[in-house]
Amino acid sequence: MGGHVRAKYLDTAPKAEPTETGLSMQACSRRMASVVLGRSERTVRRWCDDGTLRLVGSDAAGRALVSLDQVLDMLDMLDPTAARERWSRLVLDADSGDADALACLGTELLQQGLTAGAVSLLTEAAQQQHADAMHWLSHCHLHGLGVERDADLALMWLHRAAAQGHAVARAQSRALRQLSMRQQPGTPAAQ
Repeated sequence: MGGHVRAKYLDTAPKAEPTETGLSMQACSRRMASVVLGRSERTVRRWCDDGTLRLVGSDAAGRALVSLDQVLDMLDMLDPTAARERWSRLVLDADSGDADALACLGTELLQQGLTAGAVSLLTEAAQQQHADAMHWLSHCHLHGLGVERDADLALMWLHRAAAQGHAVARAQSRALRQLSMRQQPGTPAAQ
């Protein structure tokens, strides 16, 4: 993941939206809560129904919103306030569809072992032509992280990342082409 993307999420705290009571509350969609928590949307919906997770309303698109503070409380990996503030901003930006945030949160989830959620977010970012996300998807497909191993899809995502200008993907793609040329019978490199 490029340093410029991650740097955007290191220092700044998210802005909270005012609620009907005048207090500030941050909220994310139930879908984003399920991705971040590594649980099914059905489980998150059940938690909303039984009060484990507070449903705080809906957004303009009609998506059900849950308390982001409660979602972050459910994550074992967040202790320091700085990390919590960074994750809040990251989740809110990803939930709004920001490609950089989707890719960054996807790689964070990948590092935490929440591979299915990571692949979901990386795919969403890749659909917005995000080169880093495409490169990470190549890695996921190559190693079977959150998806079945598939060398063809790994190569597809690698080549797409290279076509978007991802420097590492370009170098890897070039190396694979050179290796392929050496192994083809009848080529000067193979003889």
